[in-house]
Amino acid sequence: MSQGASGGAGQKAGNNRFVKFTRPAAQRIAAAVRKVEGGNRDQPPFGFEHPQGIAKLFRVCTFTGSWSKNSTKTVTFKYQTSTPNTAAASNLFADIGTAASSRNCAIAREGTAWYLIAAEC
Repeated sequence: MSQGASGGAGQKAGNNRFVKFTRPAAQRIAAAVRKVEGGNRDQPPFGFEHPQGIAKLFRVCTFTGSWSKNSTKTVTFKYQTSTPNTAAASNLFADIGTAASSRNCAIAREGTAWYLIAAEC
């Protein structure tokens, strides 16, 4: 890229000097502008704000009974009393035997599916 005038803090507005670009640089800039201007108008603007209502990816829960490897069980979110407060989680790791009372567990979400990642033995 070559410039016909040097930019700087001392230039006045309305200066008639032009910046010159090579043809490949101008084509690259034009393609980027067309891509941005033709983008999805419904998507929100880019920002650094923390998204409100972000879905939880990790939950502490309780479950009752045994839980076999490669099976799904309904677990109850431990610190949420309002409904819905359950999820169906898959156990991919180990058989868990029956206990006398409910036990704690931790689940994590991958996409829309919940998976058991730890259970009280």
